[in-house]
Amino acid sequence: MTNTDDFLIRLVKGCIQLGLVPEIYNTVNMVPVDHVSRLVTASAFHSHCGHPGVGVIHVTGRPRSRFIEMLSSLSEYGFAVTTTDYIPWRIALERYTILDAKDNALYPLLHFVLDNLPQSTKAPELDDRNARSILKSDAEWTNADLSGGKGVSTTEMGLYLAYLVGIGFLEPPNGAEKQRLPDVEIDSGLRQMLGNVGGRGAKT
Repeated sequence: MTNTDDFLIRLVKGCIQLGLVPEIYNTVNMVPVDHVSRLVTASAFHSHCGHPGVGVIHVTGRPRSRFIEMLSSLSEYGFAVTTTDYIPWRIALERYTILDAKDNALYPLLHFVLDNLPQSTKAPELDDRNARSILKSDAEWTNADLSGGKGVSTTEMGLYLAYLVGIGFLEPPNGAEKQRLPDVEIDSGLRQMLGNVGGRGAKT
């Protein structure tokens, strides 16, 4: 599951609507939720740096994904997009949303994405040594050393895209995919919940 109002999710849909992906090489600090929950649970049982008590535990993706890698996964799964430089992408987006009066998922964030997206999306490099230390300690109990971290791969992007298609947030891809979207089962209760909050999953 994901929040469809999230910037990255809106960026994915906006690029699909536009048919263009901006060539931005900034890193994205994306971490799969199962890894985050594992770290949160491990933090409750293990202190870090040998000092009990509250401390700062940064959760970072390892390896870090880049915008171009994340968005290139769209064509991998059959969405009709091509890659272009940021400036032509920005001009096309401005024309699409303003001049042609078309609704785009990025319209509410237009002031942000048209300003200087390569500059404004630079993610800080966080020190995650405490997180790695905790996961190392947890490995002694679970026999699963996840201290190396976890990032979002093309395979996981496929799962996320399949979910967004499943709830009606994205139209199914109709291109010649290199990889097929995985099958996901969307609970009927979830579909009803999405409808009760205004149908954002199906209509935006």
